[in-house]
Amino acid sequence: MKKLVILFALFGGTAYGQLISGAIIDEGRQMTSDTKFIVEGIKSGTAKFELSVDREGSVTGVRMLESTLKSTPAEFELKKYMHKFTFAKGTYYPKFHHVVVKMTVVKP
Repeated sequence: MKKLVILFALFGGTAYGQLISGAIIDEGRQMTSDTKFIVEGIKSGTAKFELSVDREGSVTGVRMLESTLKSTPAEFELKKYMHKFTFAKGTYYPKFHHVVVKMTVVKP
């Protein structure tokens, strides 16, 4: 099982790998940050968040939709981590674009 988790950690971090749904995907807006969707934390689990992205490509808001994590600090750290995501800039995008992201947390 540990080998499987490591395998996902190495190859699961591609750009649209964990972007689930939303206008950002529908309109083909690309991620510009080198991000991983599998992170180490104090508890193992998954969580889905809705991100709001402005025209500059910065994440301006993060709202949790569902989670299997039983740790509030772990959820807080994930929210803080997702504020580092960046997307392509453009004035032709809506003022706030939305996307649903699935994050996986593994205990080291």
